[in-house]
Amino acid sequence: MHLNAMHTCTERVREDVIPRRRRTAALTAALALAAAPVAGVALAAPAQAHDELLSSTPEAGQTLTEAPDEVSLTFSGNLIDGQGIQNLIRVRDADGNQWQADSGTVEGDTFSAGVCPDLPNGDYELAYRVVYSDGHSEERRLDFTLDAEGAPEAGTVPEDCGVAAESAGGSAAEEATDASQAAEENGQAAQASGDPAATTEAQDDQAQEPGLPGWVWGLGLGGVAVIGLAAVLMFRKASALGHTDTPEDR
Repeated sequence: MHLNAMHTCTERVREDVIPRRRRTAALTAALALAAAPVAGVALAAPAQAHDELLSSTPEAGQTLTEAPDEVSLTFSGNLIDGQGIQNLIRVRDADGNQWQADSGTVEGDTFSAGVCPDLPNGDYELAYRVVYSDGHSEERRLDFTLDAEGAPEAGTVPEDCGVAAESAGGSAAEEATDASQAAEENGQAAQASGDPAATTEAQDDQAQEPGLPGWVWGLGLGGVAVIGLAAVLMFRKASALGHTDTPEDR
């Protein structure tokens, strides 16, 4: 009698534990499937980051012993050029004189401009404002120094090339404003105004913006909803199987 009672108790425990394990395994698998779309969306976010400056010639903080023929900027993505959009590049000395020889040329991810000959020694800033192919703009400035033997002294004013400080005042701001208005009319560029050397705060703020388009989030949430419904159905099916006697359970 005692053996029969123990056998009956063992069978009841077995009948209770096995269905419970089935339900737990089914629920775990369903939750893993439901989490997959969310993980995919999260991992895709870094790929949508904004483009940025990769390198410059001269480099930031560099001291040159020979005057450069041109300045060049290389970015992580192509730039938009034309169609009402104007990318700006300026080479300024400490007095505000501009020493770029032309308005600059865009070639894919590179933006370069010639530098006036007879560049005086002294401190310079290479300032730019560009519009990337994803529509956002960036403003930044980089400093460099020229210390070349035989170069004109610091404070020399440009004559036949470049723009003297008294003539350059406000021109860059006006160009940037006009370019922004034209780009807005054509629906091309992100909002940008002012001199390209103003600050880099706008760039830092834009870098914090989410990069994923809305449809990606919608697709991910829709997938979660569908898989969540499937998880509920799987759980119910597992529960039903757990309460059904089978020949093995008897």
